[in-house]
Amino acid sequence: MRKFCLKIHRWLALPLGVVMTVLCFSGLALLLFKDLAPLFDMNAKEIPLYTDIVRLHRWLFMKPENAHDGGLSLGRILTAVTSMCMVLVLLSGVVVWWPKSKKALKSRLTVSTNKGFRRFVYDSHVSLGIYVFIFLFLMALTGPVFSFGWYRQGMSKLFGQPMPPKEMKAQLSKDGAKQGETNEKAFAQPDTSKIKGQPQAQKDGTKDMKGDQQGKKPKGGKLFKQLHTGSWGGWFSRVLYAIAAFIGGFLPISGYYLWWKRRSTKKRKA
Repeated sequence: MRKFCLKIHRWLALPLGVVMTVLCFSGLALLLFKDLAPLFDMNAKEIPLYTDIVRLHRWLFMKPENAHDGGLSLGRILTAVTSMCMVLVLLSGVVVWWPKSKKALKSRLTVSTNKGFRRFVYDSHVSLGIYVFIFLFLMALTGPVFSFGWYRQGMSKLFGQPMPPKEMKAQLSKDGAKQGETNEKAFAQPDTSKIKGQPQAQKDGTKDMKGDQQGKKPKGGKLFKQLHTGSWGGWFSRVLYAIAAFIGGFLPISGYYLWWKRRSTKKRKA
């Protein structure tokens, strides 16, 4: 089992590690912009660099024509698929990391600084990765929600969150939205005037999606956004997410280094 998970961990991370690093570091930058901009009486969304980082984080600069209506592009697909693969990389990493004894546990949770650079990198990859696992896992798990409709639907059912009303889905179909595309406005406040005259049961089903008179976002979209950005616990959770994103960006880099050193050692022996 451990050898199988090691193969999954390695052969998913090798081709997609660069994208994982980009997503982590760009996500960290967006988080810092949002938190620090108000301190200087600035709106992060009005800063050109912030907009560029958003385009990098969401679409790798390959923004779809109808990005906010579920349009897909190579960049959007690649970021979403990378996030899903990152979930498998993280889970397989935990299996590989899992110690067989208490002595091994202590070794897996500490970083050696006096046994050479390679051992330092290895310990950092193994130990720091497990410390930030849960936060990186939540980021990766919720990322594709904003790209793929079928994924968002499955996650909504898994978390017991409301989905967009049927009339909104029908309207999307009329507008030419392809099956499986994601509408980022699906969690927006629906037009209640279109609901009048419908059975009471259907009205009750869309009640959770309407938000209140204060303009609050529906619970489904808000939950996924909170889990993805770390806003669910206020400033404390956002600090933890920032640290996790920073470490997460370096995990693929350290993984590439260890893989390269391993190959170099094998060539010398051969």
